Amino acid sequence: MSEKKEFGDFQTPLPLALEVIDLVESLIGKPERIVEPTAGLGTFLDAAQERWGKGLVYNGYEINTAYVREANSRLSKRDIVIEQKDFFEADWRSFLASVAPERVLVVGNPPWVTNAELGSLGSKNLPKKSNFQGLNGFDAKTGKANFDIAEWMLIRLIEAIPPSGALAMLCKTMTARKVLRHLWKTNGGREQSSLFLIDAKKNLALLQSC
Repeated sequence: MSEKKEFGDFQTPLPLALEVIDLVESLIGKPERIVEPTAGLGTFLDAAQERWGKGLVYNGYEINTAYVREANSRLSKRDIVIEQKDFFEADWRSFLASVAPERVLVVGNPPWVTNAELGSLGSKNLPKKSNFQGLNGFDAKTGKANFDIAEWMLIRLIEAIPPSGALAMLCKTMTARKVLRHLWKTNGGREQSSLFLIDAKKNLALLQSC
């Protein structure tokens, strides 16, 4: 359980991933490439291919080698390959720039864990230390410097996405609001940003019943 907590490991139920893909299509249409940067077992890639078929490019990345093996075994007949990669070591800006001007969709469910929780576990699964929120000296040394790991990840991905791309992620409502506020404050905001509510308890119960 501590390892699952360290990696913010809560796998997305396939029915929820399918709902997300349907919502994305209603908003932006059909992309040309799907990227799941914290793929886990590749549920979003699985859902995307079920919706859009094999004519697209599917890129999945995951730090957990056991998940990589299991996902590749399960998805081997569907032209989906998940590579082992540490999110914090990857150059997402260069990678996403290299696939432009394709209509790329970055989708997934980043870790639901905070910087402080990982610190208490002695985890090394953290971004390099930096005052990315632009906090003042005292605030940077107090609890205000604590943040969801997903917040850091989403900011980095949004900054890296080319104009032809879009991002759709499951995260806490507060995390989404903090990400948007940060981007607006730094003039890094994106057009047509929207928040949609999900029933987390319902989907957690669905996951536990699988």
